[in-house]
Amino acid sequence: MTAVAPQPKRTIPQRRIIERPRLIKRLENSNARTILLIAPAGYGKTTLARQWGSSLARAIWVSATRSHRDVVTFSEDVAKGVDALGGDAASFIEQYMRARPNPQRAAREIANALAPRIENARAQWLVIDDYHELAESPEVEEMVRILRERLTCRFLVASRVQPEWATGREVIHGEVEEIGAEDLALTPEETTQVLGRRPDLEPLIEQAKGWPAVITLAAGLKAVGSREDALPTMLHRYVAEELFRSATESTRDGLISLALLPDLSPARLKHCFAESAEPLVQRAHELGFLSGDDQPEMHPLLRDFLLTKLAENPNADERVRRAVQDALDAESWDLGLDLVLRFELRDLVDPVLQRAFKPLVRSGRLGTLASFAERIRTGPGFPPPAVDVVEAEVALRDGQFELAAEIGARASSRLPAEHTMRSRTHSIIGRAEFFLSDFAAAETAFAAAATSAEDETDETEGVFGIATTRIFAETGDPSTQLALLSKHRHLTPDHLLRYWTADFTWRRWHGGLRGLKLATPRQAFKRAADPQARTSFAYGAAHVLGQRGEYTQALEYLTFFSNDTELFDLAFARPYVNWMSAFINLGLRKAGAAERSLQLVEEAVERDQHPHHDLNCRILRARMLLQTDRADAALEIVKHEPTVVAFPSWLAEYEATRALVLACIGENKLAAEWSQSATGRSGCLEVIVLAKAADAVAASRAGSSSAAVDLFCLAEELAIWDPVLCAIRSSRDLLAAVIVEET
Repeated sequence: MTAVAPQPKRTIPQRRIIERPRLIKRLENSNARTILLIAPAGYGKTTLARQWGSSLARAIWVSATRSHRDVVTFSEDVAKGVDALGGDAASFIEQYMRARPNPQRAAREIANALAPRIENARAQWLVIDDYHELAESPEVEEMVRILRERLTCRFLVASRVQPEWATGREVIHGEVEEIGAEDLALTPEETTQVLGRRPDLEPLIEQAKGWPAVITLAAGLKAVGSREDALPTMLHRYVAEELFRSATESTRDGLISLALLPDLSPARLKHCFAESAEPLVQRAHELGFLSGDDQPEMHPLLRDFLLTKLAENPNADERVRRAVQDALDAESWDLGLDLVLRFELRDLVDPVLQRAFKPLVRSGRLGTLASFAERIRTGPGFPPPAVDVVEAEVALRDGQFELAAEIGARASSRLPAEHTMRSRTHSIIGRAEFFLSDFAAAETAFAAAATSAEDETDETEGVFGIATTRIFAETGDPSTQLALLSKHRHLTPDHLLRYWTADFTWRRWHGGLRGLKLATPRQAFKRAADPQARTSFAYGAAHVLGQRGEYTQALEYLTFFSNDTELFDLAFARPYVNWMSAFINLGLRKAGAAERSLQLVEEAVERDQHPHHDLNCRILRARMLLQTDRADAALEIVKHEPTVVAFPSWLAEYEATRALVLACIGENKLAAEWSQSATGRSGCLEVIVLAKAADAVAASRAGSSSAAVDLFCLAEELAIWDPVLCAIRSSRDLLAAVIVEET
């Protein structure tokens, strides 16, 4: 018998990360503004980037995942990196995105808003790992392109695919240096450092051609046979399969469980595996399924492999469903959505959206929801109504109001009575119908939203919608809704501002502006997180102060409104800023400033075709002409009937302005007819005072001053003076009647 020499026990290394001095040196010697690490999965791009990146000063690091295809997620991670460098971006960018109807459609604006904050933080590097995850998001790629154009810092990008913005010209001119798969492949010397002397693995080593993922995994293998003509991905799967089979059944089960977790934090591992956590992580490291010392990580290739093994398991369905639930409980929305798509759990689409919809919408992550809904929509079968709600939300945010109302109505007809998305569905319909000026449908929808609300945010939105619809449409008494808004006003600064905005808006129809105090909401103004709540309040406050004739104080709130509009790049608000500026400056008798602001609005009307802004421009333009003794020109502005569908008060104000113009040129009979028409169309107190001013002008031309006295009494009672000042400046007869009464 031949004696068999005992084989020495081989120690499996705990950490298979090899230093790459030749590549580190190349990175250090590069002067390119952008360095690209481009290679397929498993070529050590992340490892190299981290090894070298640890020595980079003032670097912002973004580890891209599928969720970073959403503009919000990518922007928030960059902003956090800015704050880590001592900058101030996270809070700003959160508010900036809340101000966008659909942040996914505002990638360019968000990138331009981020750029100066990155510069101010003196960032020297922006590192984006796993950039290929962003390649399917044109919006995020556009953001990166803009950041490269505007920033002075350098970029390090690791990706499986070539970024769209990396042109051949930049490579030729040395602006971009590309380190590819051939450079990243392990040399024979580096392979030996990982594996040691392993003649038994030479066939596999030859086929691997330096592919780091295979070489690293192979370190845990015993001798294997040759794999003829194996493709790289097949080779990697073969090695992973060999390692997986070498593990005990309990370890295999544990590896699959690791692949299903929302994260691999110590707390999560302890919670899921108790005392078994440490030995499982240790064994996973030994097998090469985990890497990282402080925080365990699983390479995406290995996670995909393990999830494939799970699909072969008889109890896969049960485990995946439990994993989806765990992901939702951990608020790991992306993992929950991904598992539903990967394992085609279409019956979970609705329950998953019920959990994820509100958090994602309220954080602005419409891109994530829209992508998920599109995947479900293009799959087999008819999607559940929750997908309709997502698509209606996106349509609303994109300004497609008719489409939003149509899809929302379809979803509403299919949603069960107790569905958690029912309230939001009705709010979507309400907002769409409000903008379409179907006020009856809007109020009905908002009422349904308030009734079906499951939290105070949904209830407040429904109640606020009813109140504003009733006020502007003049279809009912909003007192009950205002009382509810008052009840909730101290929940957050945003709630307080919405209450006060609704309150002083209602005062313009009921009770007047006397005794209006803005000190309390002003204290909450800077603490409010929602830019739209702030801008709505600031605009409304400027308007009511202007109606009171307190133009200097109104300018202060206009400044607040304008600052937020520019800070958060609220393009839709700029015409309102300029119109309010023209209105206030006209009150201050600063004709030049008023003219410049009004011209900006008129240019926006001509460029963007905003019929409601055109109506308001014509009203203000006519008043400006009246106050500069050009009544005939003013009549040309307001003599035509408006064709726009608008709030009753806007149309009534147009008619009252026409009455004032006619009174100023002596057309008293026509002036009286239009004055009466205006007050019959709307009960807005500003309109009533303006119509009364037209009557006073007509009476003063006829030699009577009693109407002027009545006008002043009404203005004093309501604290609405702007229409009075406009009339006095437009009519010498009214001015004379006022002087006679005063003397």
